[in-house]
Amino acid sequence: MKQRKQCLAVVVFIFLFFLQGTVWGKGRFYIIGTGPSGPQMATLQALETIKQMDAIIAPAGHAERFADYIVEKPVLFDPWQGFWEYKGRPQDALSEKERKAFNKERFRLRDERINKIKELLAEGKDVGLLDSGNPSLFGPSHWYIEHFAPEDLVIIPGMGCDAAAMAVLGKSIIPAYDTRFVMQTAPFFLTDSFFQTEKNKDAMQVLKDLADYPVSMVLYMALKKPIELFAQLKKIYPADMPCAVVYWAGYPDKQRVVRGTVADMGQKLAQDKEKFMGLLFIGRFLEGKPYEAAMKRWRSND
Repeated sequence: MKQRKQCLAVVVFIFLFFLQGTVWGKGRFYIIGTGPSGPQMATLQALETIKQMDAIIAPAGHAERFADYIVEKPVLFDPWQGFWEYKGRPQDALSEKERKAFNKERFRLRDERINKIKELLAEGKDVGLLDSGNPSLFGPSHWYIEHFAPEDLVIIPGMGCDAAAMAVLGKSIIPAYDTRFVMQTAPFFLTDSFFQTEKNKDAMQVLKDLADYPVSMVLYMALKKPIELFAQLKKIYPADMPCAVVYWAGYPDKQRVVRGTVADMGQKLAQDKEKFMGLLFIGRFLEGKPYEAAMKRWRSND
């Protein structure tokens, strides 16, 4: 019975897929959230959508992991090539002159690729861009998304690395003790001057304001300067505040966890070779029984 229902769901999905193409009269641009690793973390909707595409946009690693679903479809280009580096050098290593040239070049590349996608849509072809995790949370596919009309665009949701990482940690991030909210950000989005000591008054004020409320923090792209990051956090949060980094969340052969506190986490992360593929969690929810404590607290307030 369960298999029959699943088969029926797939048939209905394919029918609706082709029906919408007939209604709109031209191709559509699909942003396909594939989860944090490979097909094992992707939804059935994502996998079925990949199968129905006329062309795929994906970096080489992504194309390899989803090869069984892409099959012989053309992979047009790597959507991120040239966006984060310039002439083989990372953007944060560029001189002021090089940075200006880099900014001009990556927007030129973006516009060139958008025009190619629009040409294919005009020919009635469906184009799918494979984006890791959740496309609308730190999803670089918005470099492209914002330049298409809503009727030409479909976003297929995907599981973010935060969900995979939280499953590994096995804790309730909220409800948790007296936690008021969960904050998801990156250090350089939290404040523009986070790592600029001489200009970080606004950074410290943001942290002081946050520290006034019990919050669980999820920080993306926080591994590059851990010593500097935790030097700021130590000024606001108690030394015993628990922390954890889940590296390569969702990758069964690479996934691992490093735990510590605000006092020692900076040093631990500085000694680790991985500087990007990791998600940093900070909060009391990492210890004890946070959910049960929250339930008891609420009951005591009845």
